Amino acid sequence: MKKLLVVLGLLALLPGAAFAQDPSTYFVDYFANNPGPVPGAADQVLRIINVGEGGTPLTSPVGDICANIYVFNNDQELIACCAQRITPNELDSASVGSQLTNNPVTSVVPTAGVIKVVTTLAGTGTCSPTSFSGAADATQAVVFGTHLQVTGGATFVTETEKLSSPLSYNEGTFLTESCSFALYLGSGKGTCTSSVPGH
Repeated sequence: MKKLLVVLGLLALLPGAAFAQDPSTYFVDYFANNPGPVPGAADQVLRIINVGEGGTPLTSPVGDICANIYVFNNDQELIACCAQRITPNELDSASVGSQLTNNPVTSVVPTAGVIKVVTTLAGTGTCSPTSFSGAADATQAVVFGTHLQVTGGATFVTETEKLSSPLSYNEGTFLTESCSFALYLGSGKGTCTSSVPGH
């Protein structure tokens, strides 16, 4: 009994115990070798699937999620943001060149940068990248991304599933406030889009 109490006492003293962590999570991806909105050029694609954690297609809008997308250039400047409502078991897709980086608030299409995706339960409201509709929770979706790899003059396409990362309160606030600022300054620029294939 004394040994058990000692072990429990030591566990309680360990820094960064799992129950002390912020539960908010999101997805982070990158893009590189971005040709921009060039017709016929190879492009990269971000794909987001609502896994049905909160409902089924029959219960929609219960179980719908908001996929809030934030696009940064390689100077850490937010260049575009958008949000898409995704029903349970639905696939959302966004082309990096023609949907995510084609209308940057900076007016300069970046060749490389970072994409962040925050998924929240949508409820009955409208999805907006300037305000989360609920708690950020990466378990509500799976995200895949293709990438253009250039080696020895040849271009290859790779695809990976994104792992979730912890989302701090400060970063979440930064994303929504930066998006609001970019959309205000952009006067039509700084927006991106994603789409549900077949709709």
